[in-house]
Amino acid sequence: MTTTPTRTPSKSISPLRARMIEQMRMANLSESTQRNYIGYIKGLARRYNTSPDRLSEEQVRNWVLERIDQGLAPATTNAMLSTLRFLYREVLDRPEVVGRLRNGKRPRRLPRPMTEAEVERLVSATLDLRYRAAIVLTYAAALRISETVAVQIADIKADRKLLHIRSGKGDVERMTPLPEPVIEYLRGYWQALWPRPATWLFYGSSPDVPITPKTLRAAFNKARDRAGIAEQYSFRSLRTSAATHWYERGGQIDVIQDALGHRSPETTRNYARATGKMFEALNHPVSGFNLLNA
Repeated sequence: MTTTPTRTPSKSISPLRARMIEQMRMANLSESTQRNYIGYIKGLARRYNTSPDRLSEEQVRNWVLERIDQGLAPATTNAMLSTLRFLYREVLDRPEVVGRLRNGKRPRRLPRPMTEAEVERLVSATLDLRYRAAIVLTYAAALRISETVAVQIADIKADRKLLHIRSGKGDVERMTPLPEPVIEYLRGYWQALWPRPATWLFYGSSPDVPITPKTLRAAFNKARDRAGIAEQYSFRSLRTSAATHWYERGGQIDVIQDALGHRSPETTRNYARATGKMFEALNHPVSGFNLLNA
């Protein structure tokens, strides 16, 4: 979810961080991206015990190599490199520092979906009213966790059986389908909920504060363990599982792509590859070999 903070940077922070925050606001980066960028820059400053604006190209490059040697995943490494490019190009106007940094090749893995039975067991093992409703909606609409915590009451379009995603990944607005049983379940959730919030469908410490991703991840993990489901699954597996199950039930790639908010159909096709369903209609010539049919 992309938001623009209304307050200006605190006077107690360094001038460099203040400039970084202002530049990130101008770029309309999401809150989570801003937090990640600041975290990486703090790590760089701690490594050399000095402000990053005083570092050389070699020092920055060595820090990246150190993190890779420590086992940093390719996706995390690339996110860190994006941070460095933003800092030295957009904030410090020193593009030569990061000019020779290159993203690492990310291994392409197939999604690991839960079965439909496992998802149902997970829901049954979620005892808290709000957490169960959040998990049901996340799976039903194949949401990212950032989209789940941002759902507002007005986003449920019950008459059209749709959920309005105001600002998904990349600040993309979309609609995604909501089955009638889910709408009825959410009605029951709303009737049982007290106190009732004015805005957020799933609230946190008080009705005027949205639930946090950390809280939902913890609730998922507890329910997963209670249900005896493998630890390899995380809250993100709800979205992965929903997309895979849609395809297994005959959903078209372009429709699923729109529902998920993917920019490229290749991203969506990866869920189809995980099912193997696309190969069922293939008539392999080996099936006609007399030797095998004897």
